[in-house]
Amino acid sequence: MRVEVKSYNNNSSLVSAILFFILGAIMFTNPDTMVIVISRILGGILILFGLYSCIKNYILVRQNTQVSAIPMVAGISCMAIGSVFFFAAGFVEAMVRFVIGGWILLSGIMRFASAMQIDKKNNPKFFSLLIISLLLILAGLYTILEANLAFQTIGIVLMIYAGLEIFGWLTNKSVVKETMTKEEKKKKRSKNKDVVDAVIIKDDTDEKKNSKK
Repeated sequence: MRVEVKSYNNNSSLVSAILFFILGAIMFTNPDTMVIVISRILGGILILFGLYSCIKNYILVRQNTQVSAIPMVAGISCMAIGSVFFFAAGFVEAMVRFVIGGWILLSGIMRFASAMQIDKKNNPKFFSLLIISLLLILAGLYTILEANLAFQTIGIVLMIYAGLEIFGWLTNKSVVKETMTKEEKKKKRSKNKDVVDAVIIKDDTDEKKNSKK
């Protein structure tokens, strides 16, 4: 089984970090509005899906009595869960907190694994990448374990996470650029060395012809 380590080489890391920063800014400035909006959107989707499932199953059962009523039960369950989402904003806050905290924690672990694969002696950016990964892990754990974490604090954590990700992306780009520059210099040195070490071979046949003349 191969574990694929998350890296900053893909530009999608920068895009996702910017989106998380925007989301965090919205949560920080309007936490109450975000709770209500997210709660009602998720609740409305679940209620509509459950209602559709119930109506569809009811029609099929009337046409054929042998059709299973399991979709009806699933639809009622979705409507019940959707009602909780629609009227209980605190539940949505806890759910979002666990999802966001888990995402930040996983990202920090993957960044830590990526930092451990870097050459520690020849790479001056190793410690900065290591510190970023440890801060992400701490931020993820704090987001998950803090039971009274308000949506506004989640917004701050998201903005910090996005800032660390953007800084890590920029740092990785500078490391890649420095590595490419060093490789180009090595190639130029090797080419110059090949030219210096080249030996000119003189044709002996021309000397013999000149001596006969």
